Amino acid sequence: MTLSNKDYIAFTRRFVKETADNMDIKELRDFYINAMHEDIQDVYDDLGQEGAFEEMQTWDNDVFEDVAKDFELEEAN
Repeated sequence: MTLSNKDYIAFTRRFVKETADNMDIKELRDFYINAMHEDIQDVYDDLGQEGAFEEMQTWDNDVFEDVAKDFELEEAN
């Protein structure tokens, strides 16, 4: 199976949209959690904890700050 690049992009976008439309909220939440873990792990593998923390802050700095307080995480000077 092959498509032109233009058709492949259209096919993929439609597939993703229709798949997401068929998921319930729990499936979407679980998918997001797994994807976020993988994304942060990839950054950690490339850049270590500092890079992973920066990635988390980019996604949601308020949540990061709340969790950081619970772990007594302070920025390095």
